[in-house]
Amino acid sequence: MENTQTYVISQLAMITGLSDRTLRNYIANGVLQGEKINGMWRFTPEQVEAFVVHPEVRQSILIKNKSLVYDFLLDEYKKEDEACLILDLPGADQETIMETIALKINGGTYKNIHFSFDGNGKIPRVILKGRMNDVLELANAYRNAVSEK
Repeated sequence: MENTQTYVISQLAMITGLSDRTLRNYIANGVLQGEKINGMWRFTPEQVEAFVVHPEVRQSILIKNKSLVYDFLLDEYKKEDEACLILDLPGADQETIMETIALKINGGTYKNIHFSFDGNGKIPRVILKGRMNDVLELANAYRNAVSEK
């Protein structure tokens, strides 16, 4: 696995919206396959793909996505400018999405950013929720990455 891009539990939690504990339960039940290296679970893109298309997992992810948007709409007591952006990306390369958004979030100083990715429907969908400037910065980073290709 050393030469392959891998994901850790915290990244998978960010991508799916599922908690660390839920992901560890899926590992224990054999639904999520990975490799423990130096005490840390690692997952290849293929393992992540197999996990998110599992019917039970897919349903959980869709519920989390809907609740993310619904909670945003119901919150009438925001303390700063916030945005909730849904990007439907027909023909988008999932690897580009992950590299430009998920990895940027992991390497950045974003606070209270929520990211959800569903690449298993007819059209890949990304949901970003958080501080307005952060959400727009991430959306622009994706747009710039796509325009460079």
